[in-house]
Amino acid sequence: MKKWLTPAVYILALVFSYTYRNEIWIWLKSAYSPFPVLLLCMLLALFPILPYKAVIAVLGYAYGTFWGAAAAWIGTTAAAVIVYVVSAALYREPGRRFLKRYSLLDSFTAKLEKHPFTAILLVRMVPVVPQMAVNIYAGVASIPFWTYTAASGLGKIPVLLLYAYLGNGFAHSPVRFAILTAAVLAASLAGVLGLTRYLRRKGT
Repeated sequence: MKKWLTPAVYILALVFSYTYRNEIWIWLKSAYSPFPVLLLCMLLALFPILPYKAVIAVLGYAYGTFWGAAAAWIGTTAAAVIVYVVSAALYREPGRRFLKRYSLLDSFTAKLEKHPFTAILLVRMVPVVPQMAVNIYAGVASIPFWTYTAASGLGKIPVLLLYAYLGNGFAHSPVRFAILTAAVLAASLAGVLGLTRYLRRKGT
């Protein structure tokens, strides 16, 4: 029964967030404390009703590059820790059984567990990798909590700063925004290939 609890909570939160999105936005704008903003950043990372890269860009546009990235960093890091803990507590054993069914996934997991800090750090720096999938996968795999948390926190910084910077500069230079976005996508694809080759070499 408890295995169905997390998806049920997730769906209810999505429905609630979408239904009361206007009220949430009004509440956020009227808040004089940073805590509502940080709470909303965490909730949007946990329940992605919007692409989080767009959320970071909006934060950069609203609060500037540094403070926008800082708010996103606190929110996403808190969400990453929560998802990791829930995945490790509820889904580690069935998740490991699932991974063992597929030799490729099982081999990849074994390689990742040999170099967890480097692997998590690199994958956090690749924007095209779904971060929620990383959070769940890390909870299922035998990655130490503090290794995961430290690598995630450090690895998120460059991407968050970049998207906050893009959001901050969009109104002033849309052309630069388009060029930098294309460059980010190209670098992300190169990063995926680099991570794959790195883990392959370390596994041999």
